[in-house]
Amino acid sequence: MSRMFKYLLLAAILLFMVGQAKAQTDLLFSLHGMNQKVFNPAAMDDNGRINLELMARQQWIGFPDAPAVQYLSADMFMDEQPMGLKLSFLNQTAGKEITRQLSLAYAYQVRLSNELDLRFGLGAGFYQRQVLYSELIFEEGNEPLIKPDESVFKPDFSFGAELYWNAFTIGVAANHITTPNRKATIFRIPLHNHLYLMHRLMLNEQSRLLTEISWHLQGTIRRMQLGAVIEAGILEAGLAYRHQDALIIRAGIALSETIKLRYAYDLGISKIANYNSGTHEISLQFGFPKKSGTYLSPRFLD
Repeated sequence: MSRMFKYLLLAAILLFMVGQAKAQTDLLFSLHGMNQKVFNPAAMDDNGRINLELMARQQWIGFPDAPAVQYLSADMFMDEQPMGLKLSFLNQTAGKEITRQLSLAYAYQVRLSNELDLRFGLGAGFYQRQVLYSELIFEEGNEPLIKPDESVFKPDFSFGAELYWNAFTIGVAANHITTPNRKATIFRIPLHNHLYLMHRLMLNEQSRLLTEISWHLQGTIRRMQLGAVIEAGILEAGLAYRHQDALIIRAGIALSETIKLRYAYDLGISKIANYNSGTHEISLQFGFPKKSGTYLSPRFLD
């Protein structure tokens, strides 16, 4: 058996094992509230505005073909009805794998009491998965993998809920709900589950402390994340920790009443941290007023 044939056979086996055991998972984000907004169709800003958000995350700077993601969303709540809509697009690359997701989410809020609100959200859309086999190169001989590129196009659905009680928000979400973990492959994203608790504490008229704890189950991968952010006037700063992955530094500034710039840096603590210089995440948020006046919202990011 020739060496080249052995390499091809080994590569095929590894690709099959990765596809069956791990499949594709969504990246976790570092900015406060970002995971909730991306993964939970119920998480929208009910602030009387049309909210637009642009976000980019580049993971493991200096590591070849490191994961990266770009995210764009627009959401709004109706003026006269307790319901909202959110349209989002996500582009994610990891090595020679590309995932694009387009989703439309609908949320409905129910007032249970003067201090208790419950919001449900449903998301529907599709995702496209591509594997660029033609760009895979062996380390020895620089020989490409003799296999055509593959692409699939599949419907995608998600569900979520948020409970608002005084200064607390409790949220749950499930993504890719049509794919049980046992049926996940390299082209079928496995079921993702998320659970989180957030709290806001007013320190004075100009400052507040935002804290969060979240748990994420993505296929066979489990992650817990803890974090806190202090907002003081137009500035914000905070720290977070993602279990067995990274220490996170957060910062932000309100450029105007309707524009906010935020940044996070992940200092890796896993074994792969020795081979890269960290992860950068940046977002730009716009709020376009629908009407004059002040609107109080149970969400944090208003």
